[in-house]
Amino acid sequence: MRKYWRFFRPVGLLLLVVLFTAGFADAQKGPKDKFEYPSLSKIEMPDVKEETLENGMKLFLVEDHQYPTVDLRAMIRTGSIYEPADKIGLASIVGMVLRTGGTETMTGDEIDELLESMGASVETSIGEGSGYVYVSVLKEDIEKGLEILADLLMHPAFPEDKIDLAKMQHRTGISRRNDDIGSISYREFDKIIYGAESPYARHTEYATIEAITRDDMVAFYERYFHPNNVIFAAWGDFKAKEIKAKIENAFTGWAPAVIEFPPKPQVEYEYKFSVNFIEKPDVNQSWILMGHIGGLKSSPHYPALIVMNQILSFDRLFKRIRSAEGLAYHVGGAYGADFDHPGVFYSICQTKSQSTVYAIGIMLEEIERITEEEVTDAELAKAKDSYLNSFVFNFDSKAEIVSRLMQYAYYEYASDFINRTKMGVENVTKSDVLQAAKENLRPDKLQILVVGKPEDFDEPLSVLGAVHEIDITIPTPEEEAPEATPESLEKGRALLAEAVEAMGGLNAFQAIANMKFESKITIFIPQGGTMEATAREMTVYPDKNRTEISLPFGQMIQVLRGDQAWATGPQGTQDLDESQRKDMEKSLFRDMVLLFQRSGDTALVVQSLGETEVAGKTAEEILIKDEEGNSVKMYLDKETHLVVKRDYQGTTMRGAASMEESLTDYREVDGIKIPFRSDIKADGEPYISVEVQEMLINTEIDPALFEK
Repeated sequence: MRKYWRFFRPVGLLLLVVLFTAGFADAQKGPKDKFEYPSLSKIEMPDVKEETLENGMKLFLVEDHQYPTVDLRAMIRTGSIYEPADKIGLASIVGMVLRTGGTETMTGDEIDELLESMGASVETSIGEGSGYVYVSVLKEDIEKGLEILADLLMHPAFPEDKIDLAKMQHRTGISRRNDDIGSISYREFDKIIYGAESPYARHTEYATIEAITRDDMVAFYERYFHPNNVIFAAWGDFKAKEIKAKIENAFTGWAPAVIEFPPKPQVEYEYKFSVNFIEKPDVNQSWILMGHIGGLKSSPHYPALIVMNQILSFDRLFKRIRSAEGLAYHVGGAYGADFDHPGVFYSICQTKSQSTVYAIGIMLEEIERITEEEVTDAELAKAKDSYLNSFVFNFDSKAEIVSRLMQYAYYEYASDFINRTKMGVENVTKSDVLQAAKENLRPDKLQILVVGKPEDFDEPLSVLGAVHEIDITIPTPEEEAPEATPESLEKGRALLAEAVEAMGGLNAFQAIANMKFESKITIFIPQGGTMEATAREMTVYPDKNRTEISLPFGQMIQVLRGDQAWATGPQGTQDLDESQRKDMEKSLFRDMVLLFQRSGDTALVVQSLGETEVAGKTAEEILIKDEEGNSVKMYLDKETHLVVKRDYQGTTMRGAASMEESLTDYREVDGIKIPFRSDIKADGEPYISVEVQEMLINTEIDPALFEK
């Protein structure tokens, strides 16, 4: 949702407050009452001194003696737009570890302790188009604050343990990215507009995170972190001449460099009408986004587009869809404009599933109407007053003012750009709004995205046109293996047959219709310690599984039945999304009973990977894949042919992980040998241990347990 919050800035989240307040006032006044707004307070601009150091670093200095603090901010010309497509996430991880990893002389933890003793803070980040380092200290600690900031910029350490931690945090984010319908909607709409491979829309995957190395991070840092590529600001309780000298002293020895920037990504957009859909079966409402490419802040139409969007999104759409029809939980939009590339124009509506297509129709009508007729005098006045009355909030802190000046300098905009925009809004006429709408909106070539539950829609989306379904399944990293040969395939199949025979024989496994077991579980908590639980699992072959886990805070149930999957917990029952359902299918694929039942299936590819050592003994390693892309590595004890270990890609609370499962304590149950203990590691760390307490084969299982 990153970009859309930014899009709101021209009309502002603060405008929403103003609008809601104004809407309440509307309800209290009669239609003949006139709006009266007090005169705007005079905006006091601080005295900003601009300097350039000999090393090329640009400075913005603002004296502010109101509080005994000093704030420092460095803006670095870099960003994720410059990272390779196969290492998406590189810039973000550099930005994280720049802070957590510390420097060549102080670890990140030592910096934490020092900052705590000073009552200070340090933040670092790298976003889409820029990087930041921010320090806030009391004025008596300015030398130490500058020392820390300069050390982070000049001598970052990038230790492996902090890199691993940052990667883990990214993997967790990837695993949860389909939890929230709003996040899904904004993310996928970006991809519709810019293209899935565009740096303005692409996002991390497990594979891109795993591909990032420390060498990549050091190379990225060394390419962009030079003083002549930094804009530096300081504001607070100091004398400008003195702080400049302190900054120069802190960065002594940091030499400028010639930086070769890759070309900025080009935005190539084709206006076209499209209907796009993402199924989210666990919701009772739809998120609707429609729009197309937006523009630049430098456009001469920008002030008129601010006013136009205010009228369209927060007056007409709001009044008609939410107030008059009562259809929407949320309605709004923006004409997105960025400094250096086109933003996104969009309208949004969050409505109950049963009014999805009807709400889309209203949105289409209102977007078309604003391009065909002039707005009213009242609409124009209200939109301009809303913007102008909130304008003062652009100057409510020195930090906001200085940060904006840095941004203007960064993108080579006039330092008074915001005031020029304000004057432009003040002078916007009804004909300006209409002309801006006609030239910048394409109501016949809108791209529509709907996220929701299709069986509850009032009409099928196909009434709008051909529907393109978007798959948001999260790709898991693929197992790497040497290229298969006829010999390795033949040996792999033979080894699998030996394992089947050693553990009970093909006939015994094919006679199994269901299994039920109860177990004790130990869960290893990432922060340290363990948590105990009990579990009951029932599998009806080939495609039904029910797992019940009793935890200290309640019981969790997951059910897979063919192509359906759902979960039940303290908050009730809900369908699992596609990626979660596929995770359950992959788990069932790895079930040794089902694999052994299918051991003769030619759709399975079984490859020998040679001998290795497991727990001090020689083992034969085989890789098994199916036509759906599921895979598992099995390690067979060379003497007993029992499966002693399995490796596979799984999903944990922290995201995708490489799982290693050790199988021990084999016991015979109804003629087959079953491991009664498994110890699982995720990315090399203890994750979960399972001790089977009771195992039943071909027992009575109530079919109702697999009904929602």
